[in-house]
Amino acid sequence: MKIFLGIFLASLCNFFLGLLGYGLVESTNFIVYASQLNFDPPSNADYLYSFGLKFTVIAALTWILHKVMPMLDKPKKRILFIYLLGTIFSVYAEVDIFWKATDISWSVTLIVAGSLNWLVTGLVLSKFIKPKHLGAL
Repeated sequence: MKIFLGIFLASLCNFFLGLLGYGLVESTNFIVYASQLNFDPPSNADYLYSFGLKFTVIAALTWILHKVMPMLDKPKKRILFIYLLGTIFSVYAEVDIFWKATDISWSVTLIVAGSLNWLVTGLVLSKFIKPKHLGAL
């Protein structure tokens, strides 16, 4: 139950940080670029689908974290593990910057924001997912 609570709270944290980023884009100069993409405003179904995807990814990361848990005996190592995997996901999501006519600053901003989002997610997960072997913190 504790692990499920950690996954759920990490998903909520990741989701709300994404909403915060979306709100910042709407209220800053990046809206000029975002308006060129011709987005339809997100619906409630889009938000629910996004949360479900985040929950699934974080559950998979938690499973991976459990498989390599003996090597991740300190909270700093667990946070770094989630952060690195999340950063890889963020870069992968923006890999089209190399052959698409998009602004590089927009893509770099999305990668940095995604990386920070995964850092906070790692902080939350590391509080709930702890190794059970002797000598672990």
